[in-house]
Parts: sequence; C-alpha cells; structure tokens
Amino acid sequence: MGEETSVARFKNEQIMIDALKPHLGAGEVVRHVAFGVKQPAIGLILLLYALAVLPGIIATALLTKEYVIGLTDRRLIVLRFSGRLNVREVVPYDLSRLPPVKTSTGGLFTHIKIDSSEKPFVAKFHRLGMANNREHAMAIADVLQRQSVAAQPA
Repeated sequence: MGEETSVARFKNEQIMIDALKPHLGAGEVVRHVAFGVKQPAIGLILLLYALAVLPGIIATALLTKEYVIGLTDRRLIVLRFSGRLNVREVVPYDLSRLPPVKTSTGGLFTHIKIDSSEKPFVAKFHRLGMANNREHAMAIADVLQRQSVAAQPA
C-alpha cells in the first residue's frame, strides 16, 4: 500500500475496492466507493484543543472513526477501519430493506445518515478524500435516498 494510502486520505479507489472484495457475495459488483469519517462533536474537539493543542489533536484523531463504504448492485457495505485499512467492523445494508436515510451535500462534504435501530451509521465524505470521492459519495447518497424511500411502507 505504501504511498497509495495515508491515515487521512486514499489516493487510489482500487485499494478500497480490494478491501471490500472479501465481503462481496457471489456475482456482487461494486458500483461506487467512498472514504468518510465521523469526528467527535465540535464542542468536544474545541474543549480538547483548549486544554492543550497537541493532546487535543491526538485525542481528536483517536476519537475519529474512519470508513470505506461500497455500494454494490445489492447492498451498501460499510467498513470501519483503522490505520492502513485494518478492518475493525463490517456492516452491510440490504438495498431492498434499507432503513430511513438522510443525505445532504454542501461545498465540502456529503453527509450520509442511516437511521437503523440495529446498526445506525453517520459519516461525512470530504470532496478531497480521494480522487472522485465527492462524485462517488454523491452517487451513493442518491441511490440510498431513492432506495430508502422505495423501501418504506406506504
């Protein structure tokens, strides 16, 4: 992996696709991948920085969760990882039974929130997270939003 990854950013989407492959079903195809994070609440970050800058930076980094999400033809697969894609948790969401989803895209971030009672998910995807991260995150958000509406009872 070497130069292809850093703690904060992926430069090559193939690395993320490769990380998803062990979690794919037979014939399942990855359509989009994106790199995102869930940081601690801004108030906590400011408090940590106010106490001391360097420990605040370290504590914020330790409390930040990093994700690779992959949209396949059947599911959304969420990988929570640390370091150089050391997978800590895998959460799949079946597109045909998707819980309510809220998404938004602003100037810097695409936000995705899945309101699942069993496995809720919240993360933001920076436009510069990797090449085409914004496009992939927006495509994933669009599909999730449409599938969520279709999956909800009338």
